[in-house]
Amino acid sequence: MKNEKMLREAPVWKLLFTVGLPTIVVMIINVLYNMADVFFMGQTGETMQVAAISLCGPAFNIFQGMGTLFGSGACTAIAMALGQGDRERARQYSAFCTWASVAVGLALAGAMLAFMTPLLTMMGATPETEAFARTYLTIVALGSPFTMFCGGLGNALRADGSSAKTMLISLAGTGVNIALDPLFILVFRWGIAGAAWATVLGNVVSCVLVFLHVRKTDCFTISPRCFTLKKQVSLRVMSLGLPMALGTVLMCFSSMFSNQLLVKYGNIAVAANGVAGKAGMLVGMIVMGLCMGMQPVISYAYGMGDRKRLRGILLATGTAATLLSILLGGCFLLTREAFIQAFLNDPEILETGKFMMLTLLGAPVGGVYQLCSVYLQGTGKVSYATFTSLLSKGVIFIPMVFLGEALLGLPGLVFAGVATELASTAVAVLLCLSWSKQSAPQQKRRPIPA
Repeated sequence: MKNEKMLREAPVWKLLFTVGLPTIVVMIINVLYNMADVFFMGQTGETMQVAAISLCGPAFNIFQGMGTLFGSGACTAIAMALGQGDRERARQYSAFCTWASVAVGLALAGAMLAFMTPLLTMMGATPETEAFARTYLTIVALGSPFTMFCGGLGNALRADGSSAKTMLISLAGTGVNIALDPLFILVFRWGIAGAAWATVLGNVVSCVLVFLHVRKTDCFTISPRCFTLKKQVSLRVMSLGLPMALGTVLMCFSSMFSNQLLVKYGNIAVAANGVAGKAGMLVGMIVMGLCMGMQPVISYAYGMGDRKRLRGILLATGTAATLLSILLGGCFLLTREAFIQAFLNDPEILETGKFMMLTLLGAPVGGVYQLCSVYLQGTGKVSYATFTSLLSKGVIFIPMVFLGEALLGLPGLVFAGVATELASTAVAVLLCLSWSKQSAPQQKRRPIPA
């Protein structure tokens, strides 16, 4: 109950630090987690094995996307239920999230193992990389239930304000992965199989910690007795998680489209964009972490029907997200030469990369866009939330990059990113204003006092 009291009564600026900051750390941890296998495998000089890990990235993203579907949806649903004082419904949501995640993980693993050959062909595996990619993907697929459990219930734990606990669980799992990578790859010389097993074992550790945490709470459960497929539970969770899951999947396709356009300008442009894109990714993920951390707070206030508190939460979060976007974007732009040289010290790549980092000119509005997406999802407006999540990753971005490249060439690709950010934010704000007029939260059953 302590966490719920914090969601209900704590000053908004305090919540930004207690639930927003830990989620930012989790997002940064996820970046390190995704880089660990590639980094340590790169120390061996085995180029084909490094390439094989990269090729398996989209398949791994499928597991993460499906985990987001259940985890993000359950987080929102549980937070709103707790705001209404309905703890039994919150437990049903968490049980559904748990068992649906594991079941889908097993189904995906079976499908990947059964159709491994055509899947590897679709991902671009060559005769030189196919055997390595098959080894890595097979092990990762076998560990998919753990990956899905972490992405599902592990993500939902934020619903009662346990962002710090989520951060520690992520730190532990990532720490195990990073510790085992050099042991398995460099000491035991297991190669790509060692990288895969380190990933799986890191997820196993996270799963154990999630399980231990859930045993101590009364608003989460993994008990099969609370599991139900009733649409009030199952469709609620999946519909609320759909916006973020679709956004994750579409982001992969958007990257493919932009890379295809970049190829015509040579490998220098592709490499420069890869480095410049890391800055944009870091800014975006940090700001997203802040807004995602505040999502349970938004959902809880909406569930209570406390319009005044909800307005204060949105104002404070929007201000903090905007300032953070401006600060981070400005720092990367001012130090872009040093940033690029930290990755690749090539004069041609340096000049092209410095220019491509101008996409960060759109960063100041990025925080508002992220908050709009989180607000719509956190208050249950699934249709608007889904559309908003697709704006900057496809609906506006894909036409904009094709148009920009056709009119201006490479500079058009750069400024298409800025134009996309501005246009997406404008549309998202209009949708939020429309929804806020439609749905002034009604006073509902008050939560049980702590």
